[in-house]
Formats: sequence, C-alpha cells, structure tokens
Amino acid sequence: MAKRTRTGGAGKRNVLRVLKQGFVLGDGGNVEEARTRGYGVPRAILEFPHVVRLIHQDYFRAGAQVLRAMTGMGAHSPQRGDRVEETHRTAVRLAREVAGEEAFVAGCVGPTGTFQAGDAGSRDRARAEWEGQVAALAEAGVDLLICEPFNRLDEARLALMCCKKTRLPTMVALNFRLNEDVTEDGVSPAACARALVDEGADAVGTSGALEPQDMWPAVVEMRGAVDAPVAFIPCGYRTSVPGWESAREAMVIYGVEMAKFALQAKMLGINFFGGGDGAGTEIIRSVAQALGCERTHVGLRPRWVGDREGVIVRA
Repeated sequence: MAKRTRTGGAGKRNVLRVLKQGFVLGDGGNVEEARTRGYGVPRAILEFPHVVRLIHQDYFRAGAQVLRAMTGMGAHSPQRGDRVEETHRTAVRLAREVAGEEAFVAGCVGPTGTFQAGDAGSRDRARAEWEGQVAALAEAGVDLLICEPFNRLDEARLALMCCKKTRLPTMVALNFRLNEDVTEDGVSPAACARALVDEGADAVGTSGALEPQDMWPAVVEMRGAVDAPVAFIPCGYRTSVPGWESAREAMVIYGVEMAKFALQAKMLGINFFGGGDGAGTEIIRSVAQALGCERTHVGLRPRWVGDREGVIVRA
C-alpha cells in the first residue's frame, strides 16, 4: 500500500512552528471521558464511533486546538489481534473529521504495560509494538505524536526512538513521583528534559496522575532546562486526597483552578496545556475562556446591543 502524504490539519500549519511561536491548548482526558459516559476504549472506537466523535466534538467546541486520537494505552494491545491497525486508523479518522483544518490531531503512544528494565526480550517486544503503532498513526495522517504518560525515562527513550523513525514532530511527557519529582528510575525533570531533547524529542513535558499543584514544580524545572517547547498536562482529579479513586465525581478540580495554572504556564513560557483524566470538556472550556480561545457555541442566538450612536449592532 502506498503511503499517504499529508500536509496536516489546522490550515496546513506546522504544529511544531505553532508551539514554538505561542501557546497551544490541547483537549482533556478523552479516554476517561468515554468511561464516565459508559464506554470503554479501545472497544468504543470500532463499535461506538459516534460516541468517540461526539467527545472530540465537545472538546473542539470548548476550544481545544489539539485533539488527541484515542490511541494510547490499551488501543495497541496485542489482544486486539489483526484489528490494531483498523482501530488506529479509525481513531485518527474520527478525530480528523472533527478537527478539519481548524485543529491539529495527535496520535498518542502510551506505555505497553509489559516493559521491564534490563529485560532484552521485554524491550524487543515493546519496540515491535510501538513501531507497528507509530507506522499506523503516521499512515493515518496525524500531525504529531505524543508519548504519554511514561513513568520511566528508559521506557520513554525507547518509545521516542520508535517515533523518530517517522518525520512527525514528537512530544514526550513524563509522570513524576509525588513530592520526590523523579521518575520511577530516579531521574529528575531537568535531566529527563535534556536527555529527551538530545535524543530528538521536539517537545517535552509532564503528564500523568498528579494534579496541577503537585505537577507544577516538575514542569517549571523542565522549562528551565531546555529551549524546546514544554507541555503541561496535569490530571483533572484531586489525586493528593486519600481515596480519591473511589469518589472521582467529587474530586474533579474546578475549571477556574485549571485555568489559573494554564495562565501561569503561559506566563512562564510553557507552550502547551492539556488535561489528563478528570479534565472533562467543561474544564477545558473554562481554560479556553481564560485563554481567549473558546469557540462560539453551536446554535446560540446572537446578542443584539446598541452602540453609542444608537445603532443596533451584532455582538
């Protein structure tokens, strides 16, 4: 099969150039959003595509400028057999149908769940799995690849190596231990950022199970360590509260709180803000309102107001 050649979405702009020039808002925890609506991923991608499309639509209407196709952990599971490529192509297509030329589409590359440091066989299996996934995402026409959330630098480096076999811009986001600010293999945010950029990452950042206030020190350290674009993708739940997982609906962070961190990130020179699990469409809308990139509501009646001369104008 001949490879497709894409110029990308968002008016054929280059996503890396946009990241370097300004501040980009991503979507939220779309896989968790599917779960709260009663659908599991990756099954929903093939069996309930209308649900996946609607979730992307909701984030897009909220103001997201990057839509992440639901291709992270689980979507590339070996148990899915010969439907892996179909799942990936469908996931990207659903996101692209919503994004059109107004937003970028990212292909997510997540941990395999089987990687073991020092196990050559484990590394080979992970490499083969990622290479197949990345090839499918590139063929489907994503604008960038996002490796997230990785708990270990050594695993993230291997995933990055697989991604760099394409010409797609690649972002790598890591999860750090609470109150320790190191990865599971004991590497600091600054050292992670420098190592990943040296090995070809176009953007680096933080992502995972920490709420904004707990993730903030790590992303600040990354920002000071490299000149490349930096991403901040905190969890939308109050994960510092004991037992938060059993009461998730009561542990959602306020939209205004997420917006405050997004504004702080922008002021610090961080280039990308998105949300992890718990950051639903209403949270991203609050952030978009603060950043001034919320999209017009569908079906909202226009307001008519009088100007100073008494002429009626459309607001």
